[in-house]
Amino acid sequence: MATPASKQGQHIMFSYGWDIQKDVLEIYHRFQAHNIPVWMYIQGGMKDYLTESMSQAIENSAAVCCFITSKYQSSPYCKKELLYAQDCQKKLLPCLMDSDPTWKPTEWLGYAIIDIMYIDFRDLLTNKTPENLDAKCDLLIKRIKRTVDLGALGDVHYQQPQHQQEKTVVSTSHNIDDQHETDQDEKNDSSIFTRYLPHPSHFS
Repeated sequence: MATPASKQGQHIMFSYGWDIQKDVLEIYHRFQAHNIPVWMYIQGGMKDYLTESMSQAIENSAAVCCFITSKYQSSPYCKKELLYAQDCQKKLLPCLMDSDPTWKPTEWLGYAIIDIMYIDFRDLLTNKTPENLDAKCDLLIKRIKRTVDLGALGDVHYQQPQHQQEKTVVSTSHNIDDQHETDQDEKNDSSIFTRYLPHPSHFS
């Protein structure tokens, strides 16, 4: 269920490591095409003071999309961002984006996103076609639509780009405008949505 507009923030925050900045920037541009307000470090989000800018970005967010990699996990700055977002009770939307297909989040990161469904973006690093990028962004936007009221973000209203209104989205999931998607739909496509449950040895 989407968060009521009166209680949610003004933008979607992108949390990521420098190793995948170019890839996240491509996703940012897709969101801009959908008129979805996004806070991103290199897109005018950073002001004079780092800590103040980051804290305000998190506090004013409706949800935080975290693009997680092994370097994200080892970054003290990314750790602060994500844990502060949790402390602020922000919705977390994890996107797995490590170049190693066998890597899974562990330690603090594994625990932070335990039992949260994440979207697998890893093949986007090797298959950078516009169609694949659009499909992945559509999945993420669909997840966001189920979490927050996009029409109430900032002073910008969500709309589907004109060029996508007349075509079927290339995706293994349902059409992006399907408002009746259920959790079971996501569970049925484990190649895209995965629920991360760390092995007990990670806590020993």
